[in-house]
Amino acid sequence: MNSAQRSTLWDTLDEYKRRNPESVNPPSERIDPDIPGSYFWVIVVTNWQNMHPLIQDVLFIWYKALTKNHQGNHVEELDPESTEALVHRLNELDSKLKAFDLERGNLEQELTIRDRDFRNLRSLTGKREKENIEVQQMLGKSFQDKIMDKQKEIDEKTDTIIELENQIQELKSKLSSSGTDTVTTPLIDTQSDSGELLHLNKHIEDLKHEVDERTRLLKEVSGKLKEQNDRLKEQSDHIGHLQKEIEKKDQKIKEIKSLLQG
Repeated sequence: MNSAQRSTLWDTLDEYKRRNPESVNPPSERIDPDIPGSYFWVIVVTNWQNMHPLIQDVLFIWYKALTKNHQGNHVEELDPESTEALVHRLNELDSKLKAFDLERGNLEQELTIRDRDFRNLRSLTGKREKENIEVQQMLGKSFQDKIMDKQKEIDEKTDTIIELENQIQELKSKLSSSGTDTVTTPLIDTQSDSGELLHLNKHIEDLKHEVDERTRLLKEVSGKLKEQNDRLKEQSDHIGHLQKEIEKKDQKIKEIKSLLQG
């Protein structure tokens, strides 16, 4: 197993919840050169964003405790009225100012990124809505009317088949009675009825074939309609998801703008 495949401690901490929200940023951008291990803290601050949130949490608290202890001892040794004490206080304020400037820069950068994501989502949503409109047009009233017309034709053909089959039954009954009463029934009428029966049978077969074909076409069209309806629902769900994402991005942008204005 190579190093890329080997599991590490950090692979098991994906769901780690940050204990100190402020540890997103370094504890200070100006490292006091007099604190123990100042060179170490310079490296830490420079590479802060490359660290795991757990390490950021621990180092943030560690640095705050270290500087508080160091500054407390240092201040006790200074005369509050001395120039050195004033310079020390000025350096503290300068560090805080730089930290605020850094945070402001980070917020502005985050605002730019979220604004870009917001525009991308808007563009994607617009494209999806356009596709939705096209699908809805395909499924419009004229398309539905065509299906209804096909169904109506099938119903009419089916009624015609039933009517013709009834006529055939009448002719068969007539032919049967003519066979038992050959004296009273002219031969030419019997032959005429037989020819009409054959004609009706052929007509019925043709109609049945036509009905079967139209039924097949109707099923095919209905299948396409179902596919388009499924596609429409899928796109509607996706648009709904994108709109929720846009609302979240929009709310985050408002929060960042509020912080910047404050």
